[in-house]
Amino acid sequence: MFTSLPFLFVVSVAAGQLDPVEPAPLELLEVEPILERVAPPVEAKYPPGTLLFVDASSLAMRTGPKIDSALVKYIPKDGRVTAIPDVLEPQEETIGGKKGQWLYIQNGQHKGYVFDAFLVEAPASINETMEWVCEPGNRVGPINWQTTYEDLVYHFGQVNVSDAKIPTGDGQFEKGTQIFGGDPGRQLVIQWAIYKIKPKAIVVTGSKWRTRSGYGPGVSLTKMLALNGAAISFAGFEWEHAGFVTNWQGGNFSETDTLREDVLVYFAANSPYLPDDYEKLVGDVEYSSDMPEAEKVNIKVASMTVYIKEK
Repeated sequence: MFTSLPFLFVVSVAAGQLDPVEPAPLELLEVEPILERVAPPVEAKYPPGTLLFVDASSLAMRTGPKIDSALVKYIPKDGRVTAIPDVLEPQEETIGGKKGQWLYIQNGQHKGYVFDAFLVEAPASINETMEWVCEPGNRVGPINWQTTYEDLVYHFGQVNVSDAKIPTGDGQFEKGTQIFGGDPGRQLVIQWAIYKIKPKAIVVTGSKWRTRSGYGPGVSLTKMLALNGAAISFAGFEWEHAGFVTNWQGGNFSETDTLREDVLVYFAANSPYLPDDYEKLVGDVEYSSDMPEAEKVNIKVASMTVYIKEK
């Protein structure tokens, strides 16, 4: 038996002899290299500097990014923490049925790791803990003359704070800050005396807000008259200062909410109403709530601007 063949032989029957035959060239197959699959790097959900709030009865802060790392402290519900730079790469895991990452944070003077699945970007119980009260000339909720942009983020969460453009007339705008933008129940817009450092006024359109006297956006003219204990004068509709309240007529609000000094209040008509009734309340004219048409067009408070005075 041949163990090594330098070339192949075939039998030529006709000639009775062996003829050498050159071997056919071998065809090489191209084989793609087998690459090891590498999982893409996990990106941190919250970059350094992000202010976050605890959304649990309490949250453990630990010395390392493991559930069995030593305990530093427990942070209570709605406790505020700030994400800080970390040399460790984030890793995703599931704890308590929630998927998340270990986040390096600071809380007061303490630094450590918490599991970010139990953090949110706005206080979880803000609707229950917020005082939805306006004090004309003084404050709106926690916002007073000393409130800065950073304070707004602290109170309301970064997710609820955004930049705004406030029309000033003739197509001009000034920079402002919006709280709860697009939320008809809670929305505010802040006008700044010094941008993001010192407020001068707050435009209130959210229907949850009320003054100490009991009025606010959405309150009907009928209730306003009952609270004031007197008629109310207002500017007509369909012009630059439409629905502007001009006089409390010596009522209860005159003692607490000085118009044009502490607060501006704007009325608006609300359908359904008859066009003829509405037309009698249009224009740069002062009208009184005593007019029968005032009740017929379903007037309500549309907005109010609360001035913030330096104390």
